[in-house]
Amino acid sequence: MSCYLFSLRSLAYIERQCRERELGVSVFQTIANECGKVCRGVIVGLSLCAVIAPAVAQEKTVAPGETWRITPAEAEISLQRLELGDGARIEFSDEVADWRLNARHVSVGQNVVIDGRGRAGEPGRAGLSYEEPAATCEDGAAGGAGTAGGPGGKGIDLSLNLGIARVGSLRVLTDGGPGGAGGPGGKGQHGGDISKCRAGAGGRGGMGGPGGPGGAAGDLTLVYRPLGSLETTAVLRAMELSAAGGAGGSGGVGGPGGGAVEGRYMKGSIAGNKKWLAGGDVGGEGSPGAAGEAGLSKNPIIQQAGQGKGLRVPPVDDKVERSSDIGQLEKRIEELERRLQALELKAQQ
Repeated sequence: MSCYLFSLRSLAYIERQCRERELGVSVFQTIANECGKVCRGVIVGLSLCAVIAPAVAQEKTVAPGETWRITPAEAEISLQRLELGDGARIEFSDEVADWRLNARHVSVGQNVVIDGRGRAGEPGRAGLSYEEPAATCEDGAAGGAGTAGGPGGKGIDLSLNLGIARVGSLRVLTDGGPGGAGGPGGKGQHGGDISKCRAGAGGRGGMGGPGGPGGAAGDLTLVYRPLGSLETTAVLRAMELSAAGGAGGSGGVGGPGGGAVEGRYMKGSIAGNKKWLAGGDVGGEGSPGAAGEAGLSKNPIIQQAGQGKGLRVPPVDDKVERSSDIGQLEKRIEELERRLQALELKAQQ
């Protein structure tokens, strides 16, 4: 890690100098290649020296009550200093599926939230309802079934690598989104009227749609390093991590049954010889839809830098014993800086 941090700082500086002096990217590429030769075989290897692609900024401040919305361009970002005021929030655009943050010096206010929860599923649509009655003597049609609720979205995968100087309270959420509720069943059609016939029965209510499945939680890894006099227990008490699967959507309610005309004597019957015409039966209520299944939950990982095994992200500013390879890297950087100075002099002539 020391190789990585040293080379990253040095190469970033040299790259900036090259660009300011319009010496071209080829110079920086040569330097990066040289760095890779020295780093190969050290803890981080060639890839950490060659890859300087993540967005790098010196400082970021989210004022109290404000929201920092992460875009795809910020899906991987490194900061020297991060200030999160009271009530600050970090949220994510729909295009972001995972976020990696490496911040060396972090100050967290009260009630700060990193909200990587999945989106809620769309509710199902209601089934077809009938407003007009069926034709005379005809039974009413059944109401339409509600459609299924949409699935909840997956939570954002978060990998946070933080040196924490001050912390009030911080919630980090990668819960899956809840499934959408199933659509309600439609109303059954009213039975047809009597006309020298039995009245039509009301249509049965439509079946409710099934609820959508909850979204899976996102992976959540938080590696922290207390800075200054901040104690580990203070960090742990201030943290709340959640990576629960989204709840399944509720099933849609069944639609109401259609009404029916009551029985009556047929008009025009001779007194004492009246003909009774039976009324129709009211339609039954539709069956409710089944609830959706809950999404897959994950186990959040919170770990102090250098204190555990199996973490997927390196500790912040983790200390590694100095090796001869790192000494060679420093000498090579010094040599490259001298070459840069020579190029500058040549460019001025």
